[in-house]
Amino acid sequence: MYIDCHAHVFFSPFKADVIDNDICREIPEPNIDFIIRMIHSAEKKGVNKIIGVISNPDDFPRYEEQLRFKNIGSVIGISRNHALKDQTHLLSLLRTEIDKSIPIGVGEIGLDYSYGFDTLSEQEKNIIKKKQQELYRRQIKLAREFEIPIVVHAGYKTDNDIVSIIKKEHAEEVGGQIHGYMSDRDLVGELLDLGFYFSFGYLHTRENDLKNIIEITPLERILTETDAPYHLMENPKQFILPEDIVLIVEEIANLKDVRVKYLASQVERNVKALFRF
Repeated sequence: MYIDCHAHVFFSPFKADVIDNDICREIPEPNIDFIIRMIHSAEKKGVNKIIGVISNPDDFPRYEEQLRFKNIGSVIGISRNHALKDQTHLLSLLRTEIDKSIPIGVGEIGLDYSYGFDTLSEQEKNIIKKKQQELYRRQIKLAREFEIPIVVHAGYKTDNDIVSIIKKEHAEEVGGQIHGYMSDRDLVGELLDLGFYFSFGYLHTRENDLKNIIEITPLERILTETDAPYHLMENPKQFILPEDIVLIVEEIANLKDVRVKYLASQVERNVKALFRF
């Protein structure tokens, strides 16, 4: 009944400094035992499909392992966090994995001009922005080559550049998912006009500005996601896992004034239309 449209099933280990010592709930470990339990726990709650995103090149060796799960649709790409590394080498690694088995999407790719930028000089900011944009463009070209959609990390002071590059690289020809959009609503209509889908998670159902984005997005363009395992830095502190997509769908259905079953069915239709999964 439910689909988690964006989760990091095979994820990198969490850094110790981002884990709160008072956290409630088990801390996710990127081993196969925890991953299987996480998937089975979601299945028991009616989550019959998960779109698993691998966007850290260090995790590429686990791509084939993820492909063995029939109910997981695989997306693979290089996140903006790796933009300052040797992009040609990283893209070669990515192409090698895609050649083994074509994923349902390339991602998550995109831009982020907020995290860690406060301490940088303007020159440093500009260098990082240009490298992120280069990596973003190159992966759009790759997605177009293989004729598969993109999964875009967007809305972190990047709106204009995200849309501009989509247009310049004709990314609308393959379409895509705007993942975890956390910005104002100014460019939502433009991205919808380009044929993109918006994917909403836990925080979108909690903050008024983000609720507004849900409200203006038609049901035919809505996807639901957890971004699992997602650490909530709030009380009670916990991790959002794929099983929590049930709560997210209920909250979004309430905002859109539709039945939960109807929204879940619409999300399934949207997933099939975009990812063919």
